[in-house]
Amino acid sequence: MGTETSGAERWLAAIVESSDDAIIGESLEGVVTSWNRGAERIFGYTAEEAAGRSISSLIWPGNEQGDEDLLRRVVRGERVDHIETVRRHKNGTKVLVSLSMSPILDSSGKLIGIAKIARDITSRVAMEQSILASSNRVRLLTEQEAEARAASLANQRFRQLIEDAPDGIVQVDGAGMIIVSNRAAERLFGYSHDELIGRSVDVLVPDAYRARHAEYRANFVKANVARPMGIGLDLRARRKDGSEFPVEVSLSPVTSEAGVRVTAVIRDVTERRRVEEQVRSLQESYMAELKDRQREAERLNHLKNEFLASVSHELRTPLHTILGFTDLLGEELEGTLNETQRAFVRHIHRDSEHLLGLINDVLDLSRIESGGLRLHTESLSVREAILEAVSGIKPHADAKPVEVRADDPGDLRVIADSVRLRQILYNLLSNAVKFTAVGGSVTVGAEGNGTAVRVTVTDTGIGMSQEEQAQIFDRFYQVSSKTGGTGLGLAICKQLVEIQGGSISVESTLGAGSKFHFELPRA
Repeated sequence: MGTETSGAERWLAAIVESSDDAIIGESLEGVVTSWNRGAERIFGYTAEEAAGRSISSLIWPGNEQGDEDLLRRVVRGERVDHIETVRRHKNGTKVLVSLSMSPILDSSGKLIGIAKIARDITSRVAMEQSILASSNRVRLLTEQEAEARAASLANQRFRQLIEDAPDGIVQVDGAGMIIVSNRAAERLFGYSHDELIGRSVDVLVPDAYRARHAEYRANFVKANVARPMGIGLDLRARRKDGSEFPVEVSLSPVTSEAGVRVTAVIRDVTERRRVEEQVRSLQESYMAELKDRQREAERLNHLKNEFLASVSHELRTPLHTILGFTDLLGEELEGTLNETQRAFVRHIHRDSEHLLGLINDVLDLSRIESGGLRLHTESLSVREAILEAVSGIKPHADAKPVEVRADDPGDLRVIADSVRLRQILYNLLSNAVKFTAVGGSVTVGAEGNGTAVRVTVTDTGIGMSQEEQAQIFDRFYQVSSKTGGTGLGLAICKQLVEIQGGSISVESTLGAGSKFHFELPRA
């Protein structure tokens, strides 16, 4: 049995010695107890040098904690398999190893040492790193190639965009030499592509401006600010044949390693200028005609005012005479009239007053619209104006009969022309009485409204629809043709209120009466 055991041990020792891996035995105190030729080759120490040496001499500085953790795992009875770590060669260089560790137990199972197998993976790791570096280089070259292809494609597309642009495009370098041109520029100026490239941009400038063009270019490059197209400059360009044409030019400077380059986009505006000139000529012709018509309208308006003034004088003079004589006849100073004669006199008087009112309305509207109406504004009592207007309309209202009431407005005062204020009130009250049925009522009152005074005339008359309210202040508009009149009264009221700095409005419901409001500046 002893002989067999001794043979097995020699056989095992031979295997250990022939292994390329380092096989090391160490005590629990970390002292080397066995060391094979693989360990000599990997770490540089001979078996005699390693025996009795502390295993810590192989640990790479800074890895002490990691090795202590591995040792504790083995002491607990665990195995450690193929941990890649760094060890120190005898000459101080790094050795990359794949380390396995297992406990050594005696026959009773007691831990008496640790067995370590370390495989040198330095060459393998170096090869992997070399392969990785090669792969990275290939990937980088592939990416660079892809970027180069993308840049080339982008450049081709950009060039195609420039070539297909409807406007002429040229790019010049710092010396003013053309380095890029597109087909539109070649068509505009009459040069071929080869004739433009490398040529001074000054050849595209008319002779009258060429002497100072270099100075303009230098100032533009110095300012380094883009100039957009259509900023109102009157620019012209020169073709190869010497002819000139109007253009708009936008300029964009770009600074690169090659220096400042300026891109110019050039648009031929010949047709647009022709149209603009045609429009300008039409406008001037139209304005001249408009002025002629305005002068003619003013002349006719002046003639109209003179005619109205003359006619009104000629009409009002006999009407006043007729009214005067009807008043005398009505007094019966020259003899008593029978009832039929009295009726005739009343009819003549009433119709004469109506005709005189129509003439006055036409004259007033004419003077207002021509700006010939003169106002004499002053501070006026609203109460007095209302009472005077009510007193004037009351006989007409009583004859219908319609009740007319005045609400006391207190001490309110307005800035207005006294004659025109009474005219506004009388017109509104007369209109309210006219459209209010027998037995109805009309009320007038006023209240303060900030910096204005608001006067309201309310009636219980026939009212108006929304469509009628929208037209009620138009000239010659009448809600009902049965009531008579010229349709000028409310139009005159609106004009008189507005030229005194006020406003007028209406609220109404069909069949339920109306409210007319007007405001004038408060005194």
